[in-house]
Amino acid sequence: MRRLASGGWIVSHIFALAMVVLMVNLGFWQLRRLDERRADNAQVAAAMSQAPSDIAAYLDTRGLPPEHTAVAARGTYLSGAEVRIGNRSSGGQPGFWLATPLELGDRRAVAVVRGWVPRRALTGIDDRTTAPPAGDVTVVGLSFDSVAGGQVAETAPGETPEISRMDLDRFEEVSGVDVEGVWIRLQAQSPPQPEGLPEPVPDPDLGEGPHLSYAFQWFFFSAGAVVVYTLILRRAAAGRQEAPATELQL
Repeated sequence: MRRLASGGWIVSHIFALAMVVLMVNLGFWQLRRLDERRADNAQVAAAMSQAPSDIAAYLDTRGLPPEHTAVAARGTYLSGAEVRIGNRSSGGQPGFWLATPLELGDRRAVAVVRGWVPRRALTGIDDRTTAPPAGDVTVVGLSFDSVAGGQVAETAPGETPEISRMDLDRFEEVSGVDVEGVWIRLQAQSPPQPEGLPEPVPDPDLGEGPHLSYAFQWFFFSAGAVVVYTLILRRAAAGRQEAPATELQL
């Protein structure tokens, strides 16, 4: 019986040690995630803080710009080739992004996500126009890569086509316009939108997220496990010392 009890305690010790090691490693993993998040945020902030580069010149001399690079483009919107990017919410309201090809002066085109539109605009509840300005337009925004895996949604005949994400292959498929391998998320435009729609998509959140608090939680749990298991061992040891004394009295 003593051998069985001893074996049980060995298993218990190994399990407790393994759990403490696991929780400590999870805490350090969260700290590494925090470092990665800070490094990514620094790169994004640096790219966004640069003066906007002309997208046509950038493509000609340097190729595709890194994501979040500030860029500018001048051209004419091809309003008949607009595409909706579905399932995009803002302030808790359902809606979509509206992307329109912008034809540059050299006849090339780049897709511009002009902003967010509430879904109720499709039913006429919000009757503000989403049409882009006619004629020459100057756009300033952030550049992004194509997002693979986009799906084409079913829409009624004559309705603006919709895709699930900014997959430029799908964008070309439904819009009928060949675009460059980068898209722009609009921040500012001259002339501005006539009636405020679409609403520009907010810049990315550069917060550090919950990684630091999660790390503290895992370290707290590991310390708590050590304290609790130590108390359990003390109580078990006290119980073993009382048992012989009871047997002697009997």
